[in-house]
Amino acid sequence: MSSMKLLEVKLEIDSIIIGERVKGGIFRPCQDIIPSSTIEGSLRHCFGIEVHAVGFFEEGTYVFDEFIYSVKDKFLNISKMPIFTIYLRPKNNIRKIRAIILMPLNNGTLINKLKGSVFQIGALKSKGFGKSKILEVKEIESKIIQGILKIKLFKEECNIFGIKEVSPVYGYIFRPDKFSIGGTYEKSLFPGSIVEAPKVLLKKEETFYDEYNR
Repeated sequence: MSSMKLLEVKLEIDSIIIGERVKGGIFRPCQDIIPSSTIEGSLRHCFGIEVHAVGFFEEGTYVFDEFIYSVKDKFLNISKMPIFTIYLRPKNNIRKIRAIILMPLNNGTLINKLKGSVFQIGALKSKGFGKSKILEVKEIESKIIQGILKIKLFKEECNIFGIKEVSPVYGYIFRPDKFSIGGTYEKSLFPGSIVEAPKVLLKKEETFYDEYNR
């Protein structure tokens, strides 16, 4: 059985919004997963590094809650219609949300650069959301097995993370342009896909999908 070496980054987070498109003009859903576009963009903006990365929140450390804010028209100096957004906060009796970021193994320079750093992820950073502290950075080795994917990443990154599609679930992730003004939606592999991948990227449930079911 083969395996893959990865860089594991453990975070603690105060509260966070991994937003999706506003629905009906007033409601903004929140994901409970960290897509590759989100974490890669944050690492690029905060540390100036171009890396492939995926992430997820640790189960049992967060709950959904609701936050209301309004967008201000700077020209007219008035607030527009309020927007309701869902966000993640620490679960009762837990001090911080915990998350894990995984990257293909790099050199020690990246480990030293990230360790102990504080940066922000996600939406509404100006409102205090997304403040994250890196607690630990280490190299890990994870066996490649068949299972159910629990991350969300661009399809083009599957080979980079040693992922082989068996019964994929596709969707689209928004990739901002280098100026963060526009961007494009790109085909991506979504959670629930049956794949062969490093065990750390899979849900705990077992799967016995085989060649005859394809």
